[in-house]
Amino acid sequence: MDPAGTGGGKSGEILSFLLAGKLSQVRWLPNQTEDEHFFVTGSWGDKVNTVHLWNLVHDELTGEDETGVPLMPKATANFAVTGTLSVLDLNRESTLSYDFTHKYNLHDLHSCNGQRSVCTSVSAFNQYIVTGGEDGNVNIVSGDAGKVIRTIRDSVNSSSIQCVSFIYPDLVIVGRQYGLIDCYDTRDERSKPVFSVETCHEDDRDMNKPTCMNHFPKNKQIVVIGLENGSIVMWDIRKPYGASVLFGGHESPVTDIQFAKEEQNVMVSADMGGLVTQWTLNSCSSWVEDFIESRRPRMKEFKPINTIDMNVRHMICGGDAEMLYLMDMIE
Repeated sequence: MDPAGTGGGKSGEILSFLLAGKLSQVRWLPNQTEDEHFFVTGSWGDKVNTVHLWNLVHDELTGEDETGVPLMPKATANFAVTGTLSVLDLNRESTLSYDFTHKYNLHDLHSCNGQRSVCTSVSAFNQYIVTGGEDGNVNIVSGDAGKVIRTIRDSVNSSSIQCVSFIYPDLVIVGRQYGLIDCYDTRDERSKPVFSVETCHEDDRDMNKPTCMNHFPKNKQIVVIGLENGSIVMWDIRKPYGASVLFGGHESPVTDIQFAKEEQNVMVSADMGGLVTQWTLNSCSSWVEDFIESRRPRMKEFKPINTIDMNVRHMICGGDAEMLYLMDMIE
């Protein structure tokens, strides 16, 4: 693994931790104090995949580095995932202590011709959860009640769903296998998108399908979509058929796109080639075309990086190498 574009010094140091298992997701716990370093990981490829709750603690032998970051991840809780959708409560037991409470599992949310189908993507908005699957359907789940309250079955656009984003309580964006982006109004009883746009051209449809999706934290109408060919599309849903911005930065399928929690002008993307790229955005611009100011590679792994996340001070990422990487946020 090679750090890239770090400029040397402590600010560019990449800390790595060996974990048992490939990572599909990593997320910092929200609303932590500066002394807390809790995060959650999800595994993939195991016979039974597991969600782990971790805390970065002080290594008794080496202490901590000069930045004050603890150097040893310690698993504090875990949960074996047995359903299509598992909902957990995160509980603060005491100062510097968290735990899981299992609420419920939902099974067989997606099926095709009577056979169980894979749930490929999940997104949440407040107490509601949306799932997308290989069957091409979208389920809206009440997190409190633990039941499906709406299923969108689009008879026209029924290809497998690659990614979903719950942008507003009444707006779901869906990325489909054959390069379609569908926007659904959840208040509309018809399973028909408000609009559909394509991410591909006729001659390269197989390589331009969407792989991941996110939106600006404070400007939700700006949606960012990673594509299989390594490109990233930035798109204003207020003008769905207007010009979108296509920019490069990756040569492999984009796996994740995340934004800094407090500084909206920082975006980070990862790909299956193991590259993590940090983007500086012009959030004051009113034109999508002017949003990108600069980019810099942050690290290059030899296996896919599947997931990234950021808090105020640090970026964390992982993937198929069974390693977790921690690095400082760089302006």
